[in-house]
Amino acid sequence: MVEKEIKQHQLFISSLKLWLKLITQNKLSKKRIWMINKISLFVVFSAPFRWIQAIYLLFKLPSVSIKDKPPVFVIGHWRSGTTHLHYLLAQDKQFSYLEAFQAFFFRVAFISRTFMWPILNYFMPKTRPQDDIKINAGAPTEEEHCLTNLTEKSGMQSFFFPQNRTYYDKYNIFLNTKKREKESWKRTYNKMLLQIALYQGQEKTLLLKNPHNTGRIKILLELYPNAKFIFIHRNPYDVYLSNIHLYNKTIKSQFLQEFNDEQIKERVLYCYETTLKKYLEEKSLINKDKLIEISYKELSDIPVETINKIYDKLSLGDFSKVKEKIEIYLKNLGVYKKNKFNNIDSQTRLEINKRWEFSFKKWDYKIDD
Repeated sequence: MVEKEIKQHQLFISSLKLWLKLITQNKLSKKRIWMINKISLFVVFSAPFRWIQAIYLLFKLPSVSIKDKPPVFVIGHWRSGTTHLHYLLAQDKQFSYLEAFQAFFFRVAFISRTFMWPILNYFMPKTRPQDDIKINAGAPTEEEHCLTNLTEKSGMQSFFFPQNRTYYDKYNIFLNTKKREKESWKRTYNKMLLQIALYQGQEKTLLLKNPHNTGRIKILLELYPNAKFIFIHRNPYDVYLSNIHLYNKTIKSQFLQEFNDEQIKERVLYCYETTLKKYLEEKSLINKDKLIEISYKELSDIPVETINKIYDKLSLGDFSKVKEKIEIYLKNLGVYKKNKFNNIDSQTRLEINKRWEFSFKKWDYKIDD
């Protein structure tokens, strides 16, 4: 069951064309008709605002470039510590990042931020439902949220239409994806980053956190050959339990189709298995001085030292200039209470051990028989 229903939906600011495409590609649940109608209403209502922003960007976007400042990508499977790492790195003002406001109002953010930003900040929950991490309208956010409002070519669409795994397969791990579909994805993704850079200030380096990018190394390098990558991994058992918790706390409330607990379990197993295998297959494409792998445990136990190590390996600049800000952030964070989960049943543990064995071995985690 969903413990706390999220009453809004990521697809509210989609275009009518995209929304019609999604509902024709998928069989919708009658139980979710209220949310479906609500999305339809917002899509129609927001149309004039989207058109005004589109005209604004028509004149502004051609002058934006990020070629001289390649992005820094924070990657890793969902619930591996990417958000905590993103927040820590975001203390450095050399970076710009996607704010929650722009993420959730992407297609109208430029023309509505003066009046909508404080409204969103007022109504947003103070912490994320899945893990109690503090959030506000200016909090660093993953750009996959924006992508879902721009195109059907986003793996996150499988969160909304869980019976349709094609979105994940074709646009997270690029399985059986046609060349024209890849080129279309690249154009849309790059234009999205240009909009983020324009909104935040293109003189800074984009710091992007997105678990969906973990299996996209090859295609990201085709777009940004000098990009830098920070990969974080975590004990697979913890990742499994935390992902089930994520579905129960947030993703279920975004479902527009029926999808039961057994199907969720299989989806978690499948996504971890295929995402990390794709990462391992493609990570050799990254220059060694542009990739670092860290563990969630070392980031938790020795955060300052770990961030220092990242700066040294990736040549991100003088760490001493940002060290104090990170220490202050950690102090203000206080003692973070991690979620406590039930134990994994024996049958599921056996499945994890079998299907995720490569991960245990690669990052030296103990398999519990």
